[in-house]
Amino acid sequence: MPSMRVPTQLIPGIAVLLRYPDADTPKLAGALADEAMKTGHPCQEFLEAFALVASTTSQEDMAELYTRSFDLNPECVLEIGWHLFGESYKRGQFLAMMRHHLRENEIEVGQDLPDYLPALLDLTMKLETQDAIDLVDDCILPAMEKIQSAMKDGAYAHLLQALFLIFTAHRMPAEVSHA
Repeated sequence: MPSMRVPTQLIPGIAVLLRYPDADTPKLAGALADEAMKTGHPCQEFLEAFALVASTTSQEDMAELYTRSFDLNPECVLEIGWHLFGESYKRGQFLAMMRHHLRENEIEVGQDLPDYLPALLDLTMKLETQDAIDLVDDCILPAMEKIQSAMKDGAYAHLLQALFLIFTAHRMPAEVSHA
């Protein structure tokens, strides 16, 4: 069975879409879905579903959807360290380490904490391959699994599922794939 190429070129766009939506969200979501379609990767179905919602929902309603998805449900916050360590000393260490790596790679987080998923996705694009894989496997995927099980459905669940498949589909035989 030929190995499926991992469409890492989609990760920066997903990182932007996982930030608070703005006027460019529908256009970016559509472009990302089109790019995913060219790859033939299983993530395309979920990016298309997100793009459909983004293109048929007002910016105000997308903002409300984002807030309901991530900000009002503590089990779905996008701060990865919280999912891994809770409010513990280890999370503080993790935040300090991520802040260091983000600065070292010239990634600005603005008002967000350094364990914010979109910032960590940006970081994966700048790290050496094995370091990026380690960050995904040890931190991002375990936290995403918790977020996804708490979120269940909705536009942002589609976006998270697309990202999850980008990180995992190449590792699973097709008959075991969770689409």
